[in-house]
Amino acid sequence: MSGVFSLGLATQEGLASQLSTVYLHELPEDELETYHQRIRALTAPDVLAAARAYFDSANAQVVVVGDRGQIADQAGLFGQVAEYDAEPK
Repeated sequence: MSGVFSLGLATQEGLASQLSTVYLHELPEDELETYHQRIRALTAPDVLAAARAYFDSANAQVVVVGDRGQIADQAGLFGQVAEYDAEPK
């Protein structure tokens, strides 16, 4: 996550976008400077707690795209698999 964040700051447009996000959401002034440190300080239990608080796993849907023969077994671990053909008929 922190690597992608840095890429978003690599251009003037990206930096302006991040600064406007800080302003619009009334985040702390040091938001951009402390982001990496805060992300790196997260633990697996922190992430799990956030996921449990904000995601409804009972109604989650996982979308997997690829060769059915190679991914069907792993996709089945998430629940019932429904196959859709991406090519128009």
